[in-house]
Order: sequence, then structure tokens, then C-alpha cells
Amino acid sequence: MMRNTYLLLIGILGIAFLNSCSKEYSLETGLLQLDAVGSLKDSTGTCLPSQVVGTFYNGVTPGSDTAYVEIQVDVDSIGNYSISTDLQNGFMFADSGYFSSTGINTIRLKPIGTPILQKPTDFIVIFDTSICGFTINVQDSTGTGLGGGGGTIDSTNLSDTAWKFTVGANTYNGPIDTADVRIDTTTSLTYLYLFGTSAATADSVFVAAIILPTGQITTGTYLSSLGSGFYFTDAAGIANGTFIYQADPFTTGFSVSITISSYDTVTNIVTGTFSGTAVDGLGGTANISGGSFKAKVGT
Repeated sequence: MMRNTYLLLIGILGIAFLNSCSKEYSLETGLLQLDAVGSLKDSTGTCLPSQVVGTFYNGVTPGSDTAYVEIQVDVDSIGNYSISTDLQNGFMFADSGYFSSTGINTIRLKPIGTPILQKPTDFIVIFDTSICGFTINVQDSTGTGLGGGGGTIDSTNLSDTAWKFTVGANTYNGPIDTADVRIDTTTSLTYLYLFGTSAATADSVFVAAIILPTGQITTGTYLSSLGSGFYFTDAAGIANGTFIYQADPFTTGFSVSITISSYDTVTNIVTGTFSGTAVDGLGGTANISGGSFKAKVGT
């Protein structure tokens, strides 16, 4: 149960890192279901049409029923699918399900996260071996009555060192794209989520899922071996379901200690540090040191 919960937690953030199984057993049919095969492109190599539905505003979390992107997929073999975009400007898109027919299928990619800046935002979509993209024109929310916008943008999460840590001679750092408190509906446990991309290339992703026993952000130390999670991966890892570094209750013998040093309930800014050992992509030990974060938590 807990392992499935962790898969869900990461999936909610739009990270299909752990969704690496290529087979699924159907309880309804008793048949082994394989992943769908197909392409986002037509026979000439041109990306199939996509349509942006609804309006996206900076600082406003879009509703999945009113703001989404429809894409077309040319399905060669029926089966399960999980399609997502990269994370840009604080949000991304994803959908999963089952293709029951071959040929052109239209699916709805639902938004995850909240746009940060008012600007055209480009996304990459990957399915099977094909890659396409689309652009979301994020509008200014000022004067809409929807929240967000309204003057100076808090730059806390935009800092290139909003999160950082070191492994050996390598230091990783970048901005925070999403920071919020979420309740797992399966276990009723509450987590503080920090989700960011690397400053240098924006193709690596940092995730911290910090369990909050009281349901509130409270200063203290939280261990990955006792319910929290630390993850780091790149574009290749997103595609094949692997991590560069990982520490959670299921990485036996590895543990990262995450300390919430401060939390200002007026500004909603949380700061903290982390260090310890994580398992690397080869099953070895990665010594995580000098880890820190500073983020404005969404409300």
C-alpha cells in the first residue's frame, strides 16, 4: 500500500519516473495488457495537430475541466499509455489511460502545477519514440479577480539556488517550480512538496516530498527512511522510469535527512537543509551534502 502511495505522490507531480513497468494485469479481463505503441507524428514525420483549450493565467492554478490541451496520437498497437510533457514555468501536462483502438486517437492532457510568469511557454510531449510540442500563452491575471498577478512577482522560487545539493565534485541547483502542501487521499498523510528544475539545462528535476505528521509545516528533521522522499533525475530518467539519485522508505540502507529550518506563516517562505545517502542509478551509494532549499509555498 505504501509503495503504491509513493508512486501516486510522484505521479501527481507529473513525474512518471516510477512508471517503468511495461505490462499490467487486467482484473476485468484476466488478460495481460501491454503498453500501447504509436506516434505523435503522421507518416510524413509531421507532428499531428494539438489544440489548447481554455485560458492560462500566471499565479492561478488551471482547472483540468476548463483548461487543457488535446493532442492526437496515431496508435499502432492498443494498450496502456502514459503521456506527459516536461515541466516549464511552474506547470506541465499529463494523462494516462488505455488505447482500445488503433489509428488516430485524441486525448486530453491535463495541467499540473501553476504558471509562474506571464509569457509564452513551450512544452515538449513524448510518446513511444516520438517527440512533439505545443505552446501555452500564459496571460496576466491582474484585474481578472482570479488571484495571482497584481504587481511585483515574488522571486524566491525563481532563484537559481532555490534548491541545491552536492554529490562528490558535482553541485546541482535550480529554481523551485512548485511548492505546496498536499494530502494523500489514500492514507490521509500530509506532505510538503518541492519540485524544481536545474538552472543550467532545465532538463533535470529535483523533488522532495516531506511528510508532515501534524498536517502543518513545522520545523524539525524528517527522514526519508521514515516517510519522506528525495529524488533527482533527468530527461532520460523521465522517459525510462529511473532516478539518478533516490532515497525513500523503500531504498533500504539509504536515508536522506531533511530539516525544515524555518517557516514564515505570513510570507509562506520555508527554508531548510538536507544531507545523507541516496542510491544512485547503478545501485551504489551517493553521498548527498550541502543540500538546501528556500521556497514560497503556494496557498
